[in-house]
Amino acid sequence: RGLESKLMAQDAELRMLRTQIDPHFLFNSLNSISALTSQDPALAREMTLQLADFFRHSLGLEAHKMVSLDAESKLILHFLAIEKVRFGARLRIEQDIGDTARQCLLPPMILQPLVENAVKHGVGNLLAGGTVRIGAQRAGSILRVSVENDVDQDLPQSRAKGIGLANVRQRLAAAYGHEASVHCSRQDNKFRVELSLPAHTTEP
Repeated sequence: RGLESKLMAQDAELRMLRTQIDPHFLFNSLNSISALTSQDPALAREMTLQLADFFRHSLGLEAHKMVSLDAESKLILHFLAIEKVRFGARLRIEQDIGDTARQCLLPPMILQPLVENAVKHGVGNLLAGGTVRIGAQRAGSILRVSVENDVDQDLPQSRAKGIGLANVRQRLAAAYGHEASVHCSRQDNKFRVELSLPAHTTEP
């Protein structure tokens, strides 16, 4: 009965996360597709396919089933590809994921709020744009995943207490207890979130 309650809670959390995916992301994407239909039909089609792939993959996830970091990063790249159509050259993307880290498992869509925040609160506030950097390395029994982005130095440091980060902390605590942690830092014009969790390659 306790396990059933836990699974129901996990499913509820994932459903809540899906509803928290910034509605502006969907509305802006649809507006961009509408504008591109007459200006660049091929790009409009590409963006439509990326949007469909993103939602098809995200809606197919189950909260109680871990996903590989490789699969998670591909979903994130779908999201960023859609945003890149909107932001163009203003949004730059860098990814550095170690080979041994790719098969490590983690809760589904755990990186989505972090990357979404990186675009919304980072690149979105910079006239010249900026870079979203996703990195991951395995160090023995520990997996470290980071999301870093450029920010406006003049903006207040408020993101560490946002809903997205709170959701990530809660989900990691539910999955790993004290074995996982979330660390936020800001230095000059860069904001960084680093996750540390057990490097499992099979379901525990």
